[in-house]
Amino acid sequence: MRPTTPPLTDNPVARLDDDEYGFRPYVEVLASTVAAAAPLPLTVGIFGPWGSGKSSFLRMWQDHLGPDTRSVWINPWKYAQKHEVWSAVITSVLAEIQRNERTRAKALRLARSIAWLTVRGTLGQVGAMATGGLLGKETTESALDQLAESDAEFHRHVNVFEQDFADAVGEFVGDGGRLVVFIDDLDRCAPEVAVTVLESLKLFTGDSRCVFVLAMDYDLLSDVAARKFGARAPVAGAAYLEKIVQLPFFLPEVNDSALRDSLAGHVRPELADDDPFWWLVRVGLGASPRKAKRFVSVLNLTASVLERIGDRPLDREGLLRLAELLILRSEHRGFYTRLVDEPDLWERLKAVAWGRVQPDPSLGGLEQDQALMRLLALGADTDLPDFSTAPGPVQVTRMVATVRTTTPGS
Repeated sequence: MRPTTPPLTDNPVARLDDDEYGFRPYVEVLASTVAAAAPLPLTVGIFGPWGSGKSSFLRMWQDHLGPDTRSVWINPWKYAQKHEVWSAVITSVLAEIQRNERTRAKALRLARSIAWLTVRGTLGQVGAMATGGLLGKETTESALDQLAESDAEFHRHVNVFEQDFADAVGEFVGDGGRLVVFIDDLDRCAPEVAVTVLESLKLFTGDSRCVFVLAMDYDLLSDVAARKFGARAPVAGAAYLEKIVQLPFFLPEVNDSALRDSLAGHVRPELADDDPFWWLVRVGLGASPRKAKRFVSVLNLTASVLERIGDRPLDREGLLRLAELLILRSEHRGFYTRLVDEPDLWERLKAVAWGRVQPDPSLGGLEQDQALMRLLALGADTDLPDFSTAPGPVQVTRMVATVRTTTPGS
C-alpha cells in the first residue's frame, strides 16, 4: 500500500531565500525604490487576485528589510466589525510604538484619542476593544470620564492627531528612519470595511514617516469604491484608489516552471515530470498557487481512497482522469452538477470541444462556457492523445461517487 501523502498547507513563504514563485527580483527592486522615496508617508498597493501569492510577497519584503528597519504586520480581516477595523490598523501601529519607553506616553495618548473616536462613533461600545489591548477597560473608562469633563481639551487632541501621530512615529524610528506597515488580506474584510480602512489612512496618518504596504484585489475594491461613491461623488472606483495608493504594483503571475517546481515534490511520482498533467493544471487552475496547492492535496487524498477501494494502484491514465474531474468539480460547478446525473455528459461535451460533432440542445448551452471548453479541448490543437477521449459513464459514476465520499458536499 502506497504511503499517504500529507496535505499541503497554505502558509505564505516567510523568507526571501525561500522564494518559490520567482518573486525575489520584484521584491528587491520594489523595496529599493520605496526605500528611496521621499517625502513620506507613501502608500504602496500590491494588487493581485485571490490566491495569487500576495501574502508571500509581503512576507518576503518584510524579511528583506532586515532588523534595522522597523515594521508592523496587520491582518485587518481578523476584526469582524467595521468600527474595530479602522481603529485596529492605527492602534496596531501605536502598540508597536509604545514598546519604546521614549514614545510610550505619546502612543498611549493617541490610543485614547482613537478609543474616544471609536466609542463616540458606535454609541458607547467598550473602547478597550478598539485599542487592540493597549488600554485596559478601567483605563479606558477613566480616560473617557476625564475627556467628558473637558471636551475642549480633548477636541484639541483630536484636531492635532495627525501631527501627534507623525511626531510619535518620528521619535520611534529616529533620524532618517521609517516605519513600514504591512496590511495584508484587506480584501478579506467586508467590502465597506476595507474602504473604511483606506479612508482612515488618509485621515489619521498625516505627514508621518510611514510606508503603508497594502495587499488587495484591485478590481474588487475599485468596484466597492465605485458603488459607495459613484452616485454621490464624481469619482470612479479606480480613481478613488489612485487617490489612496501612490505606488501601485500588480503582482506578476507565477510562471509555469516556478509553480511546477514548487509542487512537483508533492504529487504522485507518475505525474511529477508529466508535461500533460502540468498543462492540465495550468489551463484548469490558472496561475494561483493557493488553488494549485489545494488541488494537489485533494488529488492525493482522492487517489488514495480510490486505490484502497479498488485494492490496486491507479496508473498514469487513471490519475490524469481523476485530476481532470477534480478541476471540473472545483472550477465548473454547473457542468459537474449535471455530470452527477448524466455521466455520459463528459463524453458528449468532449466530442464537441475536439470538433468531432456539433453541439446539440441537450447540452443546455454548456458549449458557450469558454473556460470549460478550453479545458476539455486541451490537446486538440496538438492532437495530444492523453486528453483525446473522456472516461465512459461507468468510470465517471465510480469516480464521482468516490469524490463525493472523500469531500462531502461535492
